[in-house]
Amino acid sequence: MSFHDIYGHEKKIEIIKKTLAQKRVGHAYLFSGIQAIGKKILAREFVKALNCEKGDMLHDSCGECSSCRKIQKGGHPDVFSVEADGQFIRIDAIREIQEQMKCKPLEARRRAFIIDDADKMNDQAANALLKVLEEPSSANILILVTARPYSMPSTIISRCQHMRFNPLRFDTVAKFLVDREDMDSQSALLLAGLSGGSIGRAVELNKDDIVAYRAALLQLFSTTRSNDLFSLINFASFLGQGKKEVKQGLNILNAFFRDVLVFKETQKEEMLINQDNSSFISNHAARLSGEQILQNIALVEKAEKIMEQNVNKSLTLETMAFKLNYSESQISEAKRAEI
Repeated sequence: MSFHDIYGHEKKIEIIKKTLAQKRVGHAYLFSGIQAIGKKILAREFVKALNCEKGDMLHDSCGECSSCRKIQKGGHPDVFSVEADGQFIRIDAIREIQEQMKCKPLEARRRAFIIDDADKMNDQAANALLKVLEEPSSANILILVTARPYSMPSTIISRCQHMRFNPLRFDTVAKFLVDREDMDSQSALLLAGLSGGSIGRAVELNKDDIVAYRAALLQLFSTTRSNDLFSLINFASFLGQGKKEVKQGLNILNAFFRDVLVFKETQKEEMLINQDNSSFISNHAARLSGEQILQNIALVEKAEKIMEQNVNKSLTLETMAFKLNYSESQISEAKRAEI
């Protein structure tokens, strides 16, 4: 594997290759972005290219030399992966880094430490790492990987070269699913749209039979009535089967309302995420106004943000359900206008 095998993140790869070409590699980097978009994979490829025996010519990893093969298999004596022990990354893990840094690399040009979920460092570990960053060594490189940079001490962030990873384009995720997961293009596009730009999440959704869950959820939405309290509570309850299911349900709703808005404005089925449900979407596009659709999108996004704060799940979902615009509302208004 090399930079060429990574899906997306072209600008980040270009920056890294330029850094390698100019021999201006820093001592510490922070890779931040949503979960499962390839941050750790790119960190490993960075380390491979840095230590590749043909790296000076390629500014990439060859995948064939001894160094590349050892790093790829996780057996290089100078490349270390640091992960949480339970809930936290503890000070012992950072002390081990400090001890390793006292010695010269055994084989590599630069000894490398990839700290995954770096935001999980407890206070003692973070303080110990700060001391490491304050005394940089040209023989070592640290790459911190996190989906929650806002949870990390600013003193650590300021001492790293920060590379922010954006969610991948849906077509990039879909291409990965077709190429690597042998998925048909329509299913790949659907999962890509529901993934939020994360390849890892798209692969996970494929294992969870998300298509059947989506069908049940959208069918329930289509039969929910804003003047029926039981109907509204039932809809909210269907979403509330667990944190993972709630997140999936809200993502499905968000993609659905996005499609309804896109179809209302363009009438183009090829622009939809849920292309297999185009008639269902066009029906709702005809019944809901643009303002109502935008309000629904805002309500779902607000619920998603609130759910991340570990607040009352049922209350959040019920509040959203009570405020959503359902497809019967515009029909009712039309009937009242006829009367």
